[in-house]
Amino acid sequence: MGRNEGACVISVESSPEGAPYRHSHLDKGADYDAALARDPFDAFITARERALLLQAVGSLFPRGIPRYLDFACGTGRITQWVAPLAARSYGADVSEKMLAQARSKCRGTAFLLRDLTREPAGLEPVQLVTAFRFFGNAEDSLRQDAISAIHEVLTESGVLILDNHRNPWTLRQGVRRLLGDRDGESADGRLDLNHWKLRRFLIRGGFRVISIRAIGFWILRARLAQSSVLRSRAAALLEHTSRLSAVAPFSPAYVVVARKR
Repeated sequence: MGRNEGACVISVESSPEGAPYRHSHLDKGADYDAALARDPFDAFITARERALLLQAVGSLFPRGIPRYLDFACGTGRITQWVAPLAARSYGADVSEKMLAQARSKCRGTAFLLRDLTREPAGLEPVQLVTAFRFFGNAEDSLRQDAISAIHEVLTESGVLILDNHRNPWTLRQGVRRLLGDRDGESADGRLDLNHWKLRRFLIRGGFRVISIRAIGFWILRARLAQSSVLRSRAAALLEHTSRLSAVAPFSPAYVVVARKR
């Protein structure tokens, strides 16, 4: 990986319903990664995100990425996977505690504490931006501002790869709604970003959706999200159903690849 310059920042945050997402992770650091690792379903999603992300990057940038930015990089969970494939890599977040963790993982990556939705990026345009565990948690105004900021920092025809790990339109949620159960929905806080809403945000923000890949479509009941199931050979076989593009809008998580228009 080549020498890195500059960098820019926004947040990777989680917030209770109605609360601003922008500053919710300011005091989080090492505990963030530990929490994801402890939860079997989060750990499963993380493993699938990594596989799908690296597949997409390898296909789109077979000779490597000239310049790459991880938007809302947090602890560098995503940065550490993609940075080795880039000549120059940048991380961006508003939480200094999370950035401290990211710097320890990605020593060749440049990290700065800056909010791209409020300040200029201050670096050369990049060919690839990733944004994971951001849009599903953010409120609509921040989602719109983030897409505008990402569009601004990308080169012409640059690529954005993002995830939605809080899809409300899963088969499991649909069954719960039909049964009149909305307790789980309210307990999750803000859960409002379905596939079609996210797609509208991207199109209005100047992007064309290239592909969408599902994660965990087959996980229809809580007992299927247990560690003993998710780590089984059966789970690996069932995950093949998530390869069907038609199921992505109804899956608990999915990865979207979009190109700047």
